[in-house]
Amino acid sequence: MCLDTKYIQRRDNKYRVVFPSSILEGRYLGSFETFEEAQDARDGYLSSTQFSLPEVVGFTNKDGNPDPIQVWDYVIATQNTIERNAALRTNQRIMIPDPETPFGIAYFSDLHLGDPATDYRSIRADAELVASNPRLFAGYHGDGLNNWIIGKLQALQKDEAIPHDQEIVLFADWLRMIGPSMLWVVAGNHDNWTAKLSGLDLPRSLLGDVRVLYDRNEIVFILIWGQCRLVYKVRHKWKYNSIFNVTHSIEVGWQRGDSDFDVGLGGHTHIGTVERPFFRHGRLKRAVLTGTYKVVQTGGGYGRELGLASPMGTGCGAHVFDGADITFCDNLEKAVRLIERLS
Repeated sequence: MCLDTKYIQRRDNKYRVVFPSSILEGRYLGSFETFEEAQDARDGYLSSTQFSLPEVVGFTNKDGNPDPIQVWDYVIATQNTIERNAALRTNQRIMIPDPETPFGIAYFSDLHLGDPATDYRSIRADAELVASNPRLFAGYHGDGLNNWIIGKLQALQKDEAIPHDQEIVLFADWLRMIGPSMLWVVAGNHDNWTAKLSGLDLPRSLLGDVRVLYDRNEIVFILIWGQCRLVYKVRHKWKYNSIFNVTHSIEVGWQRGDSDFDVGLGGHTHIGTVERPFFRHGRLKRAVLTGTYKVVQTGGGYGRELGLASPMGTGCGAHVFDGADITFCDNLEKAVRLIERLS
């Protein structure tokens, strides 16, 4: 046990209470038989004595402190918002009008606007295809622009085809072109760098008045047309990639994730645009990987630095829906021709 011996001295088997000269020029309170008596005398004297203290004027540790009631109100309101948002995400649906008429959904990702090796003609042509076909809808899942703004990647900006502000102009105009047909938007790692550095959610800020399902990381929803429905899970990046199976991460995502989805949609790898069917508990699932609009991985230098192979083609893919029949197309021209033939 640690005894508080301040101002208490032991002498001749007794306990003396003596204050230093700085306290009322010192004072001797006497000797006591026990330590507890000396302690009580010391504490009683200190509590009953009025000392002159310096006057402190200004902003002190007692000023500017948050009101606990206001802080409680704020954090509970924040919790309510988070819980409300989570509840909205558990019951997301996209309902296609006129379900008896064939339609398509284009899957866009990895435009990488700004990159010198990007196929800008194809990006604009595909956007115009969507804009000009009322039965062709679209979803977006990440990396609309290079956005080299973090860490050592900032050095890559000097090799871009256009300045950073013009990348944003192109991305905003692309969103404007396909905005009326857009169903969902999931940001990619390049898109999210702005939010990580500044708090500004760039794709969300550029969507304007367009109303879509939106998330910076992942969207799960039910696509409904007539009596048919599919559960979609959309991400830009999926865990558990494999060099032997290009859609391995999506397939394992069904196994280890928390969504019993029918269509898993991803991008990021730039390998190419492909659909791979897989089966779980006797049911057909679809893993869809979109490629990139970059003509070659090595064009901007970064892909060459990482040793990446060039992608298999450029552009996005699509599903065409004709009642319960679903057909995958690895480019939009095929999808448009199929919709026209079925209509």
